[in-house]
Amino acid sequence: MTGATILAVLGRHALPIGLAAAILLSVTAAWHFRSQRDAARLDAATATRTAEANAAALARATAEHARQIAALIGEAERARAQAARLGANLEVLRRDPSHAAGAAPVLRAAVERLRASRSAGDPAAAAPPP
Repeated sequence: MTGATILAVLGRHALPIGLAAAILLSVTAAWHFRSQRDAARLDAATATRTAEANAAALARATAEHARQIAALIGEAERARAQAARLGANLEVLRRDPSHAAGAAPVLRAAVERLRASRSAGDPAAAAPPP
């Protein structure tokens, strides 16, 4: 008898119970989707801040890299100019051996300066040639 009573009550109140269930499901789904949207907005904001920080770090690293390259280019140009001067001096000595006696101390000093400057950056380069 109890089952029949429950069915009778449900039969009379099926429409209000169905409407209440539908409203409850709609509210629950709306709450769920709103919380998902808010979580996605938070994730997007965090990703944006991270991307902005990474872009700033990349810009700083790129600027530092450009400064280092400019310094290396300047150093290479100075070395090239010094090599050209030394080459010209060597050519003068080859053409006129009488200057060799007077130029030997000057060339020796230049070679020692080159070795000293190389030893500051690369100890292997400072070793005398074989």
